[in-house]
Amino acid sequence: MKDGAPRMSSVLAADLMLAVVALIWGAGIPLSAVLARGLTPLWAIALRMLLAAFFLIIMFRRTIMSSTARDWKISFLLTAVLAAVFTSMTFGLVYSTASKQAFIGGLNVILVPVFVWIIYRKRPSAWLFAGAGLTTAGLLVMGFTPGMEFNFGDFLSFLMAVSYALQIIGSGYCSRRVDPARLTALHIIMLSAVLTVLALILEPLPKPSDFSPKICGALLCVSLCNTILCFNLQFRAQQHTSSTHAAVIFSLEGLFGYVLAVASGQDPFHLQGAAGGLLIIFGMLVTELEGAIRAKLGRKD
Repeated sequence: MKDGAPRMSSVLAADLMLAVVALIWGAGIPLSAVLARGLTPLWAIALRMLLAAFFLIIMFRRTIMSSTARDWKISFLLTAVLAAVFTSMTFGLVYSTASKQAFIGGLNVILVPVFVWIIYRKRPSAWLFAGAGLTTAGLLVMGFTPGMEFNFGDFLSFLMAVSYALQIIGSGYCSRRVDPARLTALHIIMLSAVLTVLALILEPLPKPSDFSPKICGALLCVSLCNTILCFNLQFRAQQHTSSTHAAVIFSLEGLFGYVLAVASGQDPFHLQGAAGGLLIIFGMLVTELEGAIRAKLGRKD
């Protein structure tokens, strides 16, 4: 095997980490819904990041203090992109619906290989394009509702898809230049500051009565699991896999969320969701097969 080529074990470990992230994010959808109902949208996200930043400062104080100006600059790239993701998502829901946003947001999977091609002048393989295409089709099938009309909120949802695609690409770029734990801490600290300022400007302050035990529990869970743990796992995994591959695996988030919602009785089972889910799984299997072949041949990612 050539030096620098991805080992099969590292590829599979990275894919497993990304699948775990997708599972946690999918399982966290009900908790995010609890926060969105109990708090204003921007404050729900800002408080999540502030609490995550608090824990990160405690856990990685020396790592943060020893960070260089270069570390902060690279980490700010992700801060800017994620700020765009969260604000476009939040205000997109004001003018649109969650189902339409999921439908449009699924476009990020096919946008990633296109952006990789544009940015790096390197065309992803036909396998990755095929996998991304199948996955996008699956997400669109799951989210499509007859008679859908598109408005300003849907445009913001498309900007969210663009921003999320850039976040996946940016995570691959930054995680190869800054240690994942350091990158997690620095970009969340800056993101918490940006979102708090936006929340202070655009929304009223939360009242003490808003913080019920249910809200506090949800905030604690999404801060520790959906934020700190998931971003750390994402950055570690994307050191060993391509952005397009990561985007396809992340599409499992919607499938996991749907399965868990059906299993818990929150949503009814329907064939449209099952058909979309099968397409997503087929898309992921195509990219997994491509990754296995590349690793076996000793080719670089």
